[in-house]
Amino acid sequence: MIKKVPKFFVSLITIGYVFAFFSLFDKTKQYFGLASFLVAVVLHLVLILSNEYKSSRHLSLASKYIEKGDSIRAYEEVITASKLFENEEELYRLFHDKNKFKDTVKKVASLISQNFEKYDTPYLRLIAAMFYYIGEDLIKAKNTLLVVDEDKLTIKMVRLLGSIFYELKDYNLALKYLSLYDPPYLPMNEDELAVVFGMGLCFLNLKDMNKAIEYFSRVETKNPKYGNVQKILDNLLQQDQD
Repeated sequence: MIKKVPKFFVSLITIGYVFAFFSLFDKTKQYFGLASFLVAVVLHLVLILSNEYKSSRHLSLASKYIEKGDSIRAYEEVITASKLFENEEELYRLFHDKNKFKDTVKKVASLISQNFEKYDTPYLRLIAAMFYYIGEDLIKAKNTLLVVDEDKLTIKMVRLLGSIFYELKDYNLALKYLSLYDPPYLPMNEDELAVVFGMGLCFLNLKDMNKAIEYFSRVETKNPKYGNVQKILDNLLQQDQD
């Protein structure tokens, strides 16, 4: 069974279908169009049969059940999804905005926690901690994720721990975990931007203005609109001049 399908497969599938469609209007390219269509169909089947795709479908169902207030079914779908494939990107995409359903989300987190005796993985703990965080139970979110060995913490786990400790006003611990994924270069993606920006906020609250400016500047260089960083940096630089 294929676990993960390379992302470029999706582009190839789309290109194959598009080329096959337009080849219908050009007789000189019909054989190429047919070949493109067959390749696209095969790749599409590979995608649909992959554990990654199946996991995404179960997470999507869990999201819908949460919106309906059905914590039991949402929990069952989350467990099924987690056993198929550990898809952190899809997890964040589907659940980052579920604050309106925080009571149901928190119930799902509690059900997941009760399942740890039978099934416990860092990924499942990330889900439970994320759901507790959405449900505004920072202590349970923290305790759920801190069990994971440091060398098994992914960047999304570190982001979550950083947010938890930041909201608990423990800026030093937030920095400790965020620094695990502090890139030695400019942040290149959403996760790295969040880590560097989070570290800037922590240094700002610790009154280390030089470090705060350093980290905010790295974010601003990559994306001046991220987290209103340009305005924050302008204010800090103005204060530094005064």
